[in-house]
Amino acid sequence: MASNTEPDTQTQVTTQQSGLWSQIESQPVENVIWGRLYGKNLKIKTLGTKNPLPLISRAASCSYDLCNESFHVGRGEDNDLCVGNDCLPKKILARISKVQFCLQKDIVDLQNPTYIVDKSRNGTFVNGNLIGLGKQMIIKNDDIIGLSHPMFRAFVYKDQFAQNDLKDLPKAISDTYYVGRKLGSGACGVVHLVYDTKSCTPYAIKHVKKNGLAESSRPKVLNDPQRVMNEVNIMKNLEHPCVIKMHDIVNTPDSVYMVLEYMKGGELLGRILSKKGLSEKTAKLYFLQICHAVKYLHAKGITHRDLKPDNILLRDSDDETLVKVSDFGLSKFVRKDSVMQTLCGTPLYVAPEVLMTGGRDSYTRKVDIWSLGVVLFTMLSATLPFADEYGSPAVEQIKRAKFQFRHHSWKSVSSTAKKLIYDILTVDPNTRPTIDDILRSTWMRDAEVIEKAERLMQMKLTGSKKSSSSDIENNNEKVFAEPPKKRQRTK
Repeated sequence: MASNTEPDTQTQVTTQQSGLWSQIESQPVENVIWGRLYGKNLKIKTLGTKNPLPLISRAASCSYDLCNESFHVGRGEDNDLCVGNDCLPKKILARISKVQFCLQKDIVDLQNPTYIVDKSRNGTFVNGNLIGLGKQMIIKNDDIIGLSHPMFRAFVYKDQFAQNDLKDLPKAISDTYYVGRKLGSGACGVVHLVYDTKSCTPYAIKHVKKNGLAESSRPKVLNDPQRVMNEVNIMKNLEHPCVIKMHDIVNTPDSVYMVLEYMKGGELLGRILSKKGLSEKTAKLYFLQICHAVKYLHAKGITHRDLKPDNILLRDSDDETLVKVSDFGLSKFVRKDSVMQTLCGTPLYVAPEVLMTGGRDSYTRKVDIWSLGVVLFTMLSATLPFADEYGSPAVEQIKRAKFQFRHHSWKSVSSTAKKLIYDILTVDPNTRPTIDDILRSTWMRDAEVIEKAERLMQMKLTGSKKSSSSDIENNNEKVFAEPPKKRQRTK
C-alpha cells in the first residue's frame, strides 16, 4: 500500500546498513552472509556437517554463517548442521528428528524474510510457539529456536540485515510482523512491506508520525480517542473489491501504524509514468473501478478527500488488473447531510471550492468528483491539467478550471472522454456531476470494459449501463463529432 507516497524507483534493495552493503557489493550473491545461527543450550562444532562453514569467534560463542538459500539442521549426517551425541544429552537427542528444521532465504533480495520450516513430528518452536510439522513461520532477529520442547532453547537466530531504523516499533508491530523493504515515502508517512510472522501473509504498513501535524491546527474532536477508534472500526469493516482492506491498526502517542492489504502492482502513478500515459481502454477500465470504489465510500458516508494516482493501487503488473483505492488518512466520516470544513488534500488535485475558501467554508463530497477528473486527465496523458509551468499559478488555474488538452496524446483520445473531463472539472460543485452521473455518462457505457471490470471485481456492476446503439441515439447527452470548444473563463 502506498499512500501519500512517491514511487520507489530503486530496483536494487537498499538498507540502512550502508557499510554492510559496501562490503558485499563485489561478492557473488551466494557468498553473502545473510544470517547467523548461534548455539544457546547445545555445543556446536564444524566437524560432522555436510558443508563445514566458518566458525565465528570459536572461543566466545559457537555460530554458523548462513549464506545459502537453505540450511538444514537435524540428527542426520547429511544435514548442513548435524546435531550428534557430542552436542546434546542422549535423552534429548532421542527426540530430535533426522531433519529437525530448515532455514530458507531468497538470496536475490536479502531484505525478504527468512522462513523456518518444521520437519519434525516432535515439533520445532520459535520463541516458545510451535510451528507444526510441514508448516513454516518467519523468523526474525534474536528469535530463539527450540527443539522438541518449547523450553529447550537450542539456537538464537541473528539477521544480518535487520533494519536499525525500525527498532523503535511498538511491541504490537514487532511481535507480529517482519518488516521488509521500503515501498515508498512521502510527506505524510513511510510505507514498508511487512509479513505476518505466523501466516507469512504480506501486507503494507504505513507509519505516520503525529508530530508532523501541529496540534493546534487539529480540532479537538478529531483527537478524541473514542471517535478515532469508531472511525478505525468503520474502516476495518469496509468490504469492496476496489477498496483497500485495512487489516490492523496500532495507535501510539507519537504515531499511527496502519497495516493494509498489499498490492504487488504498485501505485497507479508509477504505471502512468512508466508507460507515458495509458491507452483509453485501459484508463477506462481503471477509472470504472475507481468510480465504483468512490460510489461505495460515498454510500457509507465517507469522503476520501485525497484521491490521486499515488493513492490508487494495482493488484499486479498486467494491463487488465484489479484497481483499489487506498489511504483514508485524510478522510472524515460524516452524515449524508453534513459538510466538511477542513482544508486538506494534495494541492494539484484539490477542488476549487477548497482553495477559494481556504478550508474555512463548508464543502461536500463533490471534492472527490473533482479529483476524479484530474486523475482521469492524468491517466490519459501522463500530464496534469493544472501546473505552475502553464503560465499562471496552478492555484489560480484550478479556481477558474482553466485547462487545455496540450499534450500530443490527446489527438487519439475520443471526444466523449474529453467531454466527461470537461463536465467533471466544473468550478461550481452544484453543477458538477455526481458519481452516478459519471457512471451513466456516454464514455462509461462500454459493454466490453464493464464486463472486464465485472470479471476482475467478481461482482455485477450497478449504475454502469452497458451501451447499445439505441442508448446512444436516444440519450440526452450531446456526443461531439469534434473536440468540445473551449469554455468561457469563470471570472
